[in-house]
Amino acid sequence: MIHGSSNLTVTSELLYLPAIQAFAREFSREMGFDGSDQEKILLAIEEAVVNVIEHAFESSEQSFQILFEPSPTGIRIIIKDMGLPYDPGLIPEYEAPKDIEEMPSKGLGSFIMRKCVDEVLFCNLGKGGKELHLIKRLSTKSVVELGEGLEPIQEIQDRKTVSSSPPSIELRLMKPSEALEVSRLFYRTYGYSYLSDVMYYPERLAELNREGLITSAVAVSEKGEIVGHLAITRETKDDMIAEAGKGAVNPSFRGHDIFTGMQKLLNDEARAMKLKAIYGRSVTVHSATQKMTEKTGYKDCGIVLGYAPADLAFKEIKEQLAQRESLVFCFQPVVELPATSVYLPSRHESILRKLYENLGLTRRFEAPEGSAPMPDLSVMKLKVFSEINSAEIVIQQYGKDAIRVLRDHLKDLCTKRIEHFTLFLNLGDPITSQMCEEIEKLGFFMGGIIPFLHFEDTLILQYLNNAIVDPSKIKLYSPIAKEIVAYLADEIR
Repeated sequence: MIHGSSNLTVTSELLYLPAIQAFAREFSREMGFDGSDQEKILLAIEEAVVNVIEHAFESSEQSFQILFEPSPTGIRIIIKDMGLPYDPGLIPEYEAPKDIEEMPSKGLGSFIMRKCVDEVLFCNLGKGGKELHLIKRLSTKSVVELGEGLEPIQEIQDRKTVSSSPPSIELRLMKPSEALEVSRLFYRTYGYSYLSDVMYYPERLAELNREGLITSAVAVSEKGEIVGHLAITRETKDDMIAEAGKGAVNPSFRGHDIFTGMQKLLNDEARAMKLKAIYGRSVTVHSATQKMTEKTGYKDCGIVLGYAPADLAFKEIKEQLAQRESLVFCFQPVVELPATSVYLPSRHESILRKLYENLGLTRRFEAPEGSAPMPDLSVMKLKVFSEINSAEIVIQQYGKDAIRVLRDHLKDLCTKRIEHFTLFLNLGDPITSQMCEEIEKLGFFMGGIIPFLHFEDTLILQYLNNAIVDPSKIKLYSPIAKEIVAYLADEIR
């Protein structure tokens, strides 16, 4: 399998397309994609490249890049150009012609790309141009396809034994060869309801552990059975913060602080990896997970309302949720963190100071001096999670067009019926304190803070698209979480 990245630079001439596709075919073949997936990748590249050549440039003398980046789970192809600005939100949804002789409507190219690959992401880099990311995952077998003799989920859930004495449990890092047993643990614990689908694909889980993007801790019984799993996950190896999660414990071994032991092991690993902090997102359909995170050193710092769909299934909760599921953000440093300067929006300064105090972080609360200059163009990162009908937007650089671009993203996402958006802003940038009020006029409201996720100090804002969330139905554990929800209830009233 290929491990290094490749970069093609070509001029904007269609004659180069066959050469680009020939390279892409060989690259994807070496990555392990079969013939059918290779054809889909080539078709997606053709649509993207033709779009750049025909619409991005006004002459054939300009060049653009196609980057091929292998990943543990597949391939990422990045088409990067410095051509004319582009807004994907202005492209309408594709509608098939009613008559075979009619010309296809606009949006066909985007429709084809989305059908051929697993994810299509557009990144506006401001003065750095723009990028289109095509992500295709390898079709590895799931735990059910690999496993023979798996017991029915209901039998596993009904069989609960009570140990008269604490079991002998070994806590250690997962070996790649144990990924299949971990996947089986998740299948038997959650069925197919767990949001992170990587837990159902042993090959992906093993490879991501080898790459260091996931670090899995396991609990092993004296019989050698994997009875617990917890992990920390990073998007890239350069991230200074990892998300803790992907937790499961065999029902027969619950009540013995296995989660606590795995979390302590992962904290030690995070220090060895030179991370600065770990964060988590706890469900609010019950308070048990929140109680566990506090016991292992986390402090609550934010809440996102209605993040996941109401038909999300939870272990031992038979009825459908009454509303979209909300999550509690929690945080803990793994090293001593220095004091930094932050610029708090004046309207939320009181609650934000309380959150920093609760986290035990020292911050210098500064006031911006005058109006900070801004470049013409903003840099924003947009990611859609179609499986839960949510999206995330990160404003990496404010530009004079920030509100307009954000409004366009909102319009596009609302049209596509995305129900929840999370917006991340840099509290270390004095412009944030000035822009927050204008952003909230678009319908965003406060969610909390989360240090080191995207920025050293990050403000969470959120937006609900016709999703009704009743804060009184959210189950919370910590006093600060209850205070945050009370604050949010006033915000959305």
